This record gives sequence, structure tokens and C-alpha cells, in this order.
Amino acid sequence: MNTLLLSKLDKVVSQKIGKLPVVVLPLEDFENMKENLEMYQSKTFRKDIVKARMEVKKGKILTFEEVKGKLKLR
Repeated sequence: MNTLLLSKLDKVVSQKIGKLPVVVLPLEDFENMKENLEMYQSKTFRKDIVKARMEVKKGKILTFEEVKGKLKLR
């Protein structure tokens, strides 16, 4: 589990209500989790990740400075 997720766990409460286990967390975190799940389930997203990883292996990468230059953010 990554550090960002671990740092947010202090806002999460788990308990049992009756026999059912429940988790209570801030609505914003829940909404973010739903968005991430939808994104990860997207076929386009998965294809884009595979394509990006292949480009990295081939050395087709830009430095941050190169990206800023292409976007004229200097």
C-alpha cells in the first residue's frame, strides 16, 4: 500500500453494526475511490498505460524541462 493511502487511514473508521462490518470514511475520499475505480476499469486507460510503458522502455521520454519548453511554460 502506498504512503499516500496509509496517511489517509487515520480518517477511516471500521466497526461492526450488528453482524455486518462497515467502513466510515470522508465523502471526498469515497468519491475519489469511485473515480479511480472507474478509470482503472476503462479499456482505454489500460491501453494507454501499456503504450506509455512501451514508450518508456524504448526511451521515448521527455524531461520536465523539455515538456515545459514544448508547452511554452518557461
